[in-house]
Amino acid sequence: MFGKLFGKKKKPNVIMILLDQFRNDARKTHDIFLELKKRGVLFSNTITYAPYTLGSMHATFTGMYGRDNGVDAYAKSPFYRKKECFSLPQYLKKAGYYTRGYTFSKILLPDSGFDRFTVVSETDEKDILQSHYNELDRCYNQDKPFFCYLHYGEIHHEIVKKVIRKHDDFDPAYFDHYEKNYDRYMNLAKKGGEHTARLLQKIDQMGSDNTMIIVLTDHGAGVGEKPGEKAYGIFTYDYSIRIWSYLICPELLPQDIELNSQVRTIDILPTILDMLAIKPSRKHKPIKGHSLLSVIKGEETGHRGAFSETGGVEGPYPSPDTSNIKCYRDGRWKLIYNTTINKYELYDIQADPAEKRNLYLKEPQKSQELFHQLSSYL
Repeated sequence: MFGKLFGKKKKPNVIMILLDQFRNDARKTHDIFLELKKRGVLFSNTITYAPYTLGSMHATFTGMYGRDNGVDAYAKSPFYRKKECFSLPQYLKKAGYYTRGYTFSKILLPDSGFDRFTVVSETDEKDILQSHYNELDRCYNQDKPFFCYLHYGEIHHEIVKKVIRKHDDFDPAYFDHYEKNYDRYMNLAKKGGEHTARLLQKIDQMGSDNTMIIVLTDHGAGVGEKPGEKAYGIFTYDYSIRIWSYLICPELLPQDIELNSQVRTIDILPTILDMLAIKPSRKHKPIKGHSLLSVIKGEETGHRGAFSETGGVEGPYPSPDTSNIKCYRDGRWKLIYNTTINKYELYDIQADPAEKRNLYLKEPQKSQELFHQLSSYL
């Protein structure tokens, strides 16, 4: 199943494409997501650490939860423990890679290790596709293997303008129109798919044979399912924390594989390091995620327990300085704990994927079992 990647003299390029705020069910909007699966491995049951970008991406880039890297709330980006953590671009730069990143806000991810880290705000962005093309051109037109991080934020920008800034937390003009909200979101997602397809075409033209491509999202979004949350970052329901990720590397990974085992965004960094034969740093905090190669090989078949947390900047229980809603998901069951109002919710995700029936009192043994797991993160 697995080839030998380091039989080549040159290390593979690594391209990471992030589609901000892209729901799991929105992959049906464009055929590019079928193409990505045909080329590699789809993890269709990936659980994000945080349903908002900066918490999610600091966890993804460090392979650890916010309590370890310092970014465990909306206002905690300045508290990233950069001296204690070694991030993905730092690992790759140390391994001889030329590293570039492109995003719309400097607080969204660790910028250490980038040779060039470009931040273009939403208001200053003229043509996001051309900007991403330019980043790829600069990466391909030099001699070193490269790491290129491309952040697509157009879905986020439109939802902020059309939903978050327009409606309040319980506005009937929004929450009473689920189908309208859903259609608007899916149209935005389709554009994200078109963007991804164009990028993949560009990568193929420039040379994708010796290239690892990672396409993922940071979190999903609600479209009015739960009053109090207009889009994301307020709660930890599955429409925002159950996401997806594609790993493509023709010389190393199998193709046309979908894996539904529950994995975590903190597993992405150690997987990349494992594929590139890069050892974790012993001088920094230990990575808490684990390589997914054992899952891909079929050596590991169960679900990995996943912890998520958030504290919204708005919503019914705002808590931007410290996460106040925490959850643990074991693959079938999920326990949510709201520390502000001391409320628990237990859902059988398999039987109730929309999370409408709170079984916390009806399933005391399962509630206690998951709270024991959750307690280790509190």
